[in-house]
Amino acid sequence: MNSFFVRTLLLLITLSALSGCASVFDAPYVELEVDEAPLAQSHVDIEIEPEVVPVTEALPATPRYTDIWARMRAGFRLEGHDQNREVRAVARRLAERGIVQRIAERAGGLLFYVVESVDARGLPMELALLPFVESGFALDAASHAEAHGAWQFIESTARNYEVGIDRFRDDRRNLVVSTRAALDYLQMLHGMFGDWQLAMAAYNCGERRVQAEIDRVRRRGVENPGFADIVRFLPPETREYVPRILAVRHLVANPEAYAVSLPIIPNAPEYTVVQVHRDIDVSLLARLAGMTREALVRLNPSLKAPVIIGRHDVKLLLPHQAASLLVDNMAVHAGPWVTWRMLRITRPAKPAEIAERNRLPLALVLQANPLPDGHYYEVGSTLLLPAGNKGGIDPELARRAVLLTRATSECMTLQSCAGDDARVVPASTVNGLPRR
Repeated sequence: MNSFFVRTLLLLITLSALSGCASVFDAPYVELEVDEAPLAQSHVDIEIEPEVVPVTEALPATPRYTDIWARMRAGFRLEGHDQNREVRAVARRLAERGIVQRIAERAGGLLFYVVESVDARGLPMELALLPFVESGFALDAASHAEAHGAWQFIESTARNYEVGIDRFRDDRRNLVVSTRAALDYLQMLHGMFGDWQLAMAAYNCGERRVQAEIDRVRRRGVENPGFADIVRFLPPETREYVPRILAVRHLVANPEAYAVSLPIIPNAPEYTVVQVHRDIDVSLLARLAGMTREALVRLNPSLKAPVIIGRHDVKLLLPHQAASLLVDNMAVHAGPWVTWRMLRITRPAKPAEIAERNRLPLALVLQANPLPDGHYYEVGSTLLLPAGNKGGIDPELARRAVLLTRATSECMTLQSCAGDDARVVPASTVNGLPRR
């Protein structure tokens, strides 16, 4: 057997493995046709939510606060820890490293929305500090445990509290939706334990673990256990979690005592909440709002796909002027709303193959269908590709759309997945504070 024949045979075997044993001439997908029947849309395409009023209007409920910090201090309700040595020690370490100031600068106007939501429910303002510890107020934060967003929801808890996660959106990264869900969850935990510190601990390690430790100390004769009674039995992260929240509270309440200069954040909304009820390209929505796509997604990182699906009733945060402009421009828009088509993957495929077959830039395919290095699209994945003016998204197909990816196996010798650490909660979070 000559060497040319051997090399050819090995090449064919390799190509066959890479294509899932299908012919190398077969396309790795099928086109999903759009139902030509008119899509059912809401009677309105977009509306402004009443939760946050325009900055030019008065705030009758809180006119006396000069800034967001004064409003938060007035709403602090957890007492009895000001002399706690651990809390004060953590507060000093936070002050020395400037962590709270950096988080506050990142939060900016987002903090007002959380404070407003906590205040509207009459809850302790300490709850507005959880994103300082959870994510450093990074809306796109992700942990190694696959918790996402400012409030760091794992998928199971998110779904329990009606936080949408699918091919088109991950509302764990939507501040409006995740704040509502987090406060719902915290209120449930407080109803379960009757103590806010225990509720915070359960938010971190789960209600079952906290209940188990409460039952443990009750069997030892403690009638009404609190956090101090069970803390030594909790996971190390949770033991530090609650003191860190209280330390942030202590620092916000007494910045001068720690020589901390908190950034000026007005007690007024910087953003308007808009609710979108129709299918629309993300880039089109950004253009109609007078924003770049990058700026829109930076403020709303829950948008996972280049298309917004109207039946999701997507809630977005927009600068006030952009929200007003969007409402006006959507009312008179006469062009296509969606310029994308959907494909269903029928055999494992690499992004480069999809791009080549559709004569598209690889970067565009990856932007619309994100994939870590060294992964490939798995059978059953739904890809979104540009379709021009003839685009459209079938609502039933959109309901079932998924993006499945798998790391390269032994028969796909591509670069292993790297760079995921870029998605991990940034170091300038309170939970990123090194242990003693």
